[in-house]
Amino acid sequence: MLQVAPEVNRQEDARPKSVLIADSPEVRADDVLVGGSNSAFALPVRVCLERGYGSRVWDESGREYLDFLLASGPLILGHAHPRVYDAVARQLSKGSVFHTLNRPALELASRLAEIPGCVEMVRFASTGTEATLHAVRLARAYTGRDKVLIFAGSYHGSHDLSIIGYRGAARAQSGGVPRSAIEDTVVARFNDISSVEASFAVHGSSLAAVLVEPQQRSRDPSPEFLPRLAQLCRSAGVVLIFDEVLTGFRLAFGGAQEYYGVEPDVVCYGKIVGGGFPLSAVGGRCEIMCLADPARASASTFVHISGTLSGNPVSAVAGLATLAELEEPGVYEHLHKLGERLRTGLAGQLSAHGIGGSVIGSGPIAAVEFSDPAGPRSALALREAVNRELILQGVLAQLQTRFYISLVHTEAEIDFAIDAFGAALGAAIQRLCAADRPLAV
Repeated sequence: MLQVAPEVNRQEDARPKSVLIADSPEVRADDVLVGGSNSAFALPVRVCLERGYGSRVWDESGREYLDFLLASGPLILGHAHPRVYDAVARQLSKGSVFHTLNRPALELASRLAEIPGCVEMVRFASTGTEATLHAVRLARAYTGRDKVLIFAGSYHGSHDLSIIGYRGAARAQSGGVPRSAIEDTVVARFNDISSVEASFAVHGSSLAAVLVEPQQRSRDPSPEFLPRLAQLCRSAGVVLIFDEVLTGFRLAFGGAQEYYGVEPDVVCYGKIVGGGFPLSAVGGRCEIMCLADPARASASTFVHISGTLSGNPVSAVAGLATLAELEEPGVYEHLHKLGERLRTGLAGQLSAHGIGGSVIGSGPIAAVEFSDPAGPRSALALREAVNRELILQGVLAQLQTRFYISLVHTEAEIDFAIDAFGAALGAAIQRLCAADRPLAV
């Protein structure tokens, strides 16, 4: 039985208390962590997590939550999976980082190159942001061009290029982004191939790359979108980069390349590939990837890709153990079954409560989008209220991103989350109506 937050936290005027940092009772999270959080997406109820196992996490007060955050997605096997735990423990006894060639990194790179698709050679990094940044730099060096086409509403990490166009705007969504980065970025619309064709007509000869999430923010591409995008890139000599930081090993073992049947020139992996430890990878065709070879350092096209923790053996063995588990028979059939069950249930709750919106995603992903005829503030207010109520129901999720499903979630837990979402909708509607706030309908 989940132990949820006490009823007192449901009071309209009760502000969640800051969690005291362990061993420093006078110091609060807000005083030392910017925004009191490790992420740009702070939870609406302050929760300081202490441990996790399987599909569950516990906070410092001992409250238990069903976890659909899964550390923003890498834990597709759940928390502290025995196979990953054992592999990491064995490696830690041998050493944690060497900053040079090591057997686990070599084995993981070999495994990635064996998967059908574009990967012939690999270079490791530590984060998804680094992977997409390096991929774009390789494309620019390979083509001798500067401009990059991205899609409105996409997210590729927190470097300058990614921040442009994020949340649908054709401008930087963060301070500190130089005007030159904006000028070299072309923004088209996902699933609107005519907007891509128009961009190619104007900028095709100066485009180095198209950087795309093959499933953008949980939304599947139309059947013709990715094939036509690949065709346009080939015709114009533009490098097609798939950002599979999220979709890699999640939709299928071969990621979006396998799931949608389209092969890019370069692919970026993150999250699952490190098994819950810091690791990302850029992989692609040899003629592009070899530009990062240090033996070419004197060439004008040499691309510097390096990092102290890149390809560290602890992350590599965690990744290898995770991939080995995902290769077991029936894994993806089970993940897709759970995802379909959750999406169907969430959509049913929207309908039952008379709330306009949709549930999108495929595989072990579900995302809720509220319609907002009264304006964006209407849907935003409802989303924030439901997020808060879900936590009070004992479910960790963020509607602004998605529900992540792991291999260890059970059908009973999926049903619990569906019921909790329905209860959260009801409580949020009551709260907003009492505050005389408009609702998405």
